[in-house]
Amino acid sequence: MILSPPRALRISILFSAAFLLAVPVLGQAPTVNLIQPRGVNPGQTVDLRTVGGNLAGATQCWTSFSGVTAVATDIEKNGTDGGQTVYHVAVPPDAPLGVHGLRVVTDKGVSNLRLLLVDDLPTVAEAGGNNSVAAAQEVPVPAGVDGVVDNLGRDFFKFNAAAGATLTFEAWSRRLGSALDPVLFLYDASGRELAYADDTRGLSSDSQLSFTFATAGTYVVEVRDAQFRGSGNHFYRLRIGDFPAITSTVPAAVTKGQETRVDFVGLDAASAAPAHVTAAPEAPEWLRVATTRVGGATHAFSFVRTSDAPQVLEREPNGAVEQANEAALGASISGRCDEPGDIDYFVIAGKKDQQFRFIGMTREIGAPVDLSMRMLKADKSALVAVDDAGTAEGTLAVKFPEDGTYYLEVKDLLKRGGPEFGYHISVTPQQPGFSLEAGTDAISLAAGNVAAVSVTVARIDYGGEITLTATGLPQGVTATPTTIGPGVNTGVMTLEAAPEFQGGQLSNIAIRGTGKVGETEISDVASVHDFLKGQWSSLVAFPQPLREAVGLSGAPAQKLRLRVEPALVEIKRGSKPTFKVTAERGEGVDEQITLATNPDKNAVPGNVGLAMKPIPKGQNEVELQFDSNDKSPLGTFSVVLTATHKKGNETITVSTPAISFRVVE
Repeated sequence: MILSPPRALRISILFSAAFLLAVPVLGQAPTVNLIQPRGVNPGQTVDLRTVGGNLAGATQCWTSFSGVTAVATDIEKNGTDGGQTVYHVAVPPDAPLGVHGLRVVTDKGVSNLRLLLVDDLPTVAEAGGNNSVAAAQEVPVPAGVDGVVDNLGRDFFKFNAAAGATLTFEAWSRRLGSALDPVLFLYDASGRELAYADDTRGLSSDSQLSFTFATAGTYVVEVRDAQFRGSGNHFYRLRIGDFPAITSTVPAAVTKGQETRVDFVGLDAASAAPAHVTAAPEAPEWLRVATTRVGGATHAFSFVRTSDAPQVLEREPNGAVEQANEAALGASISGRCDEPGDIDYFVIAGKKDQQFRFIGMTREIGAPVDLSMRMLKADKSALVAVDDAGTAEGTLAVKFPEDGTYYLEVKDLLKRGGPEFGYHISVTPQQPGFSLEAGTDAISLAAGNVAAVSVTVARIDYGGEITLTATGLPQGVTATPTTIGPGVNTGVMTLEAAPEFQGGQLSNIAIRGTGKVGETEISDVASVHDFLKGQWSSLVAFPQPLREAVGLSGAPAQKLRLRVEPALVEIKRGSKPTFKVTAERGEGVDEQITLATNPDKNAVPGNVGLAMKPIPKGQNEVELQFDSNDKSPLGTFSVVLTATHKKGNETITVSTPAISFRVVE
């Protein structure tokens, strides 16, 4: 089996909101807006409070560090309040420090994914009234302070520091999905400004600073929004401790089955103790990793990629082709632009007609490099060059014209550099493949009904069919056979629930696509990266271990259900075959049912038509007809229909199972 190339190659494609939000919103699925506390300690049991909407009927929460925890039953009326619920979550002693995910499950569905930290700092809640230096709330050191910034608000906290102590202050807000654009100010007891931080490079607009205190005394740190905005969604966790100020790792990837020394990238990287990571052969694609300042007690954290490929770690001096580091084709490369204007060179032995892709990754892993890559011939003339692709780094596609020596040139496009300017480059053979992106991370599936999930495709030298399936499905749920046809870059897969399927339990599922090149199977698991970025204030430094997190749970049955017959329609070029859509109406569902394709445009390929008409009032079925001509593309495709019934103030929207159709000569 050939796996698709690394995720960094994804192509950003914009679609209509109607297509991206393909899962029907039942109006009763829970939402989580706020988690209290926003940091939990390994080895402790914590009362975790979720605040949001439609939380009545809560049965459990899920976290990526503890799995499923039942709603606390020793708290009066807990689980009946639509606005909040509490869970006694036992955090494993070995829970890795870093960013994790949480969902809430009710009898009506599963919530959106929210972020929190597993943190070794004790939590302190903002008490309020701390809106000036004089009124600053006293906090211990170390501490993780959970607060919310009000509109026009400023939050102040005072603490004691010893002479010669170096402390790091970092605001976690955008990286937890908050709307807050935090700015940090450090003052002495009189209110004199000592330092500030705004939009620290690599931290998705979050802020971080380290400061060494010359004299012992009381000091004050302020958190506010850069635009003085505020609301309940402008939350933060302010970490204060002796941990180093880091943003990412170097190398950014480790080879499975080998122990690798991992150093760190960031403003204070030189003070960070190295970590030693051994990734098991079956390790997930991303691992969390933590470090202390040498001699320190509290941790900073990041994540590192795992790979089957060997790794090349850049070594200075390599600022000229004559000093280039050796890099074998197929080995990934990690390095750092150590100072402004730094250029790194790697020497590569290429063979005539070999094709490789050099895929950059920086900003998504917490490094601010705007990566620029060039492949040079032996005479130092450029063979090919690439800059970024929007907020993602670029991909350098190389076909070597002859046997010989080549040089990969790596630099920051803006000629910046420093301890935080790390980079990672995956080097893979150019081969057919694709990557998938799902249009939602949470599926609330009504009993006896259908949920539709949009899937988009970025293709690489592959134009064939892609079959969509789902793994991890609970008993009573099946995936309808769905095919994204040749050359098509969008699709909708459907999941069907048996009538007895119930809510209250979470299943973590994966959406997988498979294709074939000759007799070789290629595949990819759909990411929810783009969808979650939109939910989390467009953060750039993405929590990579959560990029494939899709949760599914049951929801109450609806009063309308659709069936299609046949499930597979054969279309001979030029023919106009039909299929039947049947409605199973519940009580009061007696008006006209409107049908539309999902999405409403370009749901079928060019030169294939599908005319819509409603199921009339008082009737339960309608016959729809495909249209084709001698130019209709050959192959298997799928289409999904959305049905809408309106009566009074009630609107019911459901989907058909995926309808497959095969175009033949």
